[in-house]
Amino acid sequence: MRLALAILVFMVAAAEPLLGQTLEGVWKPVEVVVDSGASRGRHATDVQPGLLIFTKRHYSTIFVQGFSPRPQLSDSATNEELGRVFSPFTANAGTYQRGGSTITFTPIVAKVPAVMSGRPFILEIQLRADTLWVTSPPGTSGRSRVTWVRAERP
Repeated sequence: MRLALAILVFMVAAAEPLLGQTLEGVWKPVEVVVDSGASRGRHATDVQPGLLIFTKRHYSTIFVQGFSPRPQLSDSATNEELGRVFSPFTANAGTYQRGGSTITFTPIVAKVPAVMSGRPFILEIQLRADTLWVTSPPGTSGRSRVTWVRAERP
């Protein structure tokens, strides 16, 4: 009996890291590392809000780019002021396919119509338990690595 219990405990303990390897759930950004440009460096205290949600086949992401809050708008906001609020805001959703160390996203709906063209984009990923690192592909200007932590499991 003790041996059977010990084997069961070992099997559950060994499987635990694998159980945490699913993308499914809700993620929030906690760190961004930018390799070039004006925002170059490690950002942890100034990361703007965002969510990345994965189901079995679909994703939805909404976040604020950059490292400062968007300005509040007055009732009589100018087009320039509206642009400063709208421009850093990213939102899209669609399907995804995980392939080892990459994810291929295919947007269905997005804030920017050109993103909805049906052209997939690929990002590099690393997943360990409740931490997800997403890196923009090589050759992109201002290549960055975003660290996301799980906010909710499915």
